Amino acid sequence: MNFTELLHFDLDCEIVATDTAALLAVGDRAAALSEHFCQSGLTPPRARLDPPAGILFGLAILTEPYPILVNSLMTEHNARLDQLSLFGWIEENAILEPRAEILGLTPLGQEPVLFLRDLDLDRPPEAWLKTGQPARWLRVVGVALADGRHDGDPLPISGDEAALAALERVAPQDAQPFVADLRATVAGGVLLRSALRQRRKATASGLMRLCDGWRVLSRAARFARFNPDSGPRRGQGEGLFRLELPRKW
Repeated sequence: MNFTELLHFDLDCEIVATDTAALLAVGDRAAALSEHFCQSGLTPPRARLDPPAGILFGLAILTEPYPILVNSLMTEHNARLDQLSLFGWIEENAILEPRAEILGLTPLGQEPVLFLRDLDLDRPPEAWLKTGQPARWLRVVGVALADGRHDGDPLPISGDEAALAALERVAPQDAQPFVADLRATVAGGVLLRSALRQRRKATASGLMRLCDGWRVLSRAARFARFNPDSGPRRGQGEGLFRLELPRKW
């Protein structure tokens, strides 16, 4: 197995990066927003990057400083899960099946044998970018939703609301009724992962992958709405995202 074979999430975005962390900007004014973060004058220095092959999702290992980057999962009943929906399965079944096996790689290229009980599942999933030669790993710490309709200061959002807000900006036009239906279901008190599970068999796999990816990413990174056309003022909103991550490995 190599890193290109890992379960990844492709998305169209602007990327602002330091040496250790990355911030994604999406939406109708993503380019203007990424330029703001690059020109903020704060440390550490930032640069805009070309999007890499995709975002990889990892889970923290209890005994190591680095995560396992997930490729698939084998349940205790020998059912193999190899879609982004497996993260929802873990949320629902980790206590019931602690010996379910996680298949993947560490950032060092190791392929350990790990069970769910070997992972720190009290911590959320992690999102990582692999870029450059030699390889450089960047933790995705935030997503800035560029929204020309947003009025006011940068607004932090989280959880299912963050995932739905992103989907409303990135899903194709013909998928917007599906996203609106998801929002209505979640507003009625249903978790987004449950709403997606209810629709999985009747929905195109590409659309489900988009929804699953944003749901996992909304757990892995901080989200906030910005309106680049009315600001943000110099440095405004910077404190929402921690781009000064120490390198641990």
